[in-house]
Amino acid sequence: MNTFTVQPATAETLPDLVALIADREDAARRLNFMRERLAVGQFKLENTLILRLGRGVEGHALINAVPQIPVFPNLRADVFEEAVIALGGAILEGAGPGQGLILDDNLAPLQAAPFEAAGWVLDSRHVMYETDLRARTYPLDSQAQTVDADQPEIRELLKRLGQPDLELSVGWILIVLPGADGLTAALGAVGPGGRLDTASINLLGVLPPFRGQGLGTRLHAHLLALAAQQFATHAGGTEAENAAMRRIFDKHGSRLAATQMYFVQGSQD
Repeated sequence: MNTFTVQPATAETLPDLVALIADREDAARRLNFMRERLAVGQFKLENTLILRLGRGVEGHALINAVPQIPVFPNLRADVFEEAVIALGGAILEGAGPGQGLILDDNLAPLQAAPFEAAGWVLDSRHVMYETDLRARTYPLDSQAQTVDADQPEIRELLKRLGQPDLELSVGWILIVLPGADGLTAALGAVGPGGRLDTASINLLGVLPPFRGQGLGTRLHAHLLALAAQQFATHAGGTEAENAAMRRIFDKHGSRLAATQMYFVQGSQD
């Protein structure tokens, strides 16, 4: 009989929260960071979960107090389904309003069924890429222009691309690229990412009349060139079924780094 427990960490079992991280140097850094935050009251043990079986740690998760940050469970590849359902249910119970869950194939098997059984709803599939900005050079496009997102005409274009409320974070810039007729055809943004020395790019899109003309590829290359002026790496992603964007990543030497499943909370009725 497979018996398991799902419990929060204690000060003594804190190392179990990094037990499944393959890179032990990274695991040690994360453990030290958690201990430092715990010591100053910035980390709550009740926001942690550890799944254990007789052989040891089978999974763990951190539920960020900020609900906009999703939960990334770590799971052994061969953990049995009932235990995964229990962990998924415990995460759902402890999650904040609207907080999501992401399965990343570097951290856990991409198996939706146990999490759906726990009350999560599979929303989308994404692929994540990384680009070594020192490995090659990217061309700056002479026609690209930096613009202000609050310009009325730019705000209207953002609306047409489904981004009417776009707000740029600190350090980000918005770039437009014209089509052959001189009218703005494509928009994208670049700025610091969430990791040290890493840039992020938001290729907002190409307006429908200008698609199929290579503007997305040109704009992405320009944004990579801007990123390379300040950062060593670019990290970005797209929906798994977005073949056009995936071709752009491939053309620019990006490496597929992860495949992810995005879940949202199911009805709590």
